[in-house]
Amino acid sequence: MPYKEVPVSILIYKQRHRHPNYKKTPKGNYAHIGYIVTRPGAVKNEGMRHGLFGKLEPGAVKEFDTWQEAARLVRELSYRRVNMYRGIISFSPETAAELGLSDHKAWEDYIDRHILTLAKFNGIRVQDLQWVAAHHNEKGHPHIHVVFWNKNQRTMVPFVHPSIPDKIRKQLIRDTFAERIKEYCEAKQRAKEHLSAITDEMIDEFEKYMEHL
Repeated sequence: MPYKEVPVSILIYKQRHRHPNYKKTPKGNYAHIGYIVTRPGAVKNEGMRHGLFGKLEPGAVKEFDTWQEAARLVRELSYRRVNMYRGIISFSPETAAELGLSDHKAWEDYIDRHILTLAKFNGIRVQDLQWVAAHHNEKGHPHIHVVFWNKNQRTMVPFVHPSIPDKIRKQLIRDTFAERIKEYCEAKQRAKEHLSAITDEMIDEFEKYMEHL
């Protein structure tokens, strides 16, 4: 039986996290930071051997001198049972090009604009949010890894409902493609109005036809 072709979303969002109460979680979260910023395909910060950037305090996006400085913070907070959410946002190469995601700075700006969506749906307030990210320019699969957390988290969160990533994905689509969605809705409305006009005209003609029978 042939495989059924599955439509690919215009934007893919995936999210997971290690259980905050597991013994290996802190070291695993530390290693994950190192992996996403140095693995093949990771776009490096200019003049550096890694590509880690993000915000650990209010202000502009920072490109870290070393990835270890952020990874150590992640490990320390993990020992305190703080959830380290791992998100991935990806597009097709054509869509990424259309959005202007052609260089490292563009990806930095993109996640900076949309990180609050990820935080909101995971119950993280703006003032409590910290995050780091790395952009991967893989052939056929441009994407960004982001790790984000609540620096003042008091209650351990072992489970995130599967509906949360899907809600994030839909909101990201709304915000990322706002202009295209507007154009689509306007075109659909025009088509609907045109159809209504044609139908009214046909009804008028039909009534006149019936009158002369």
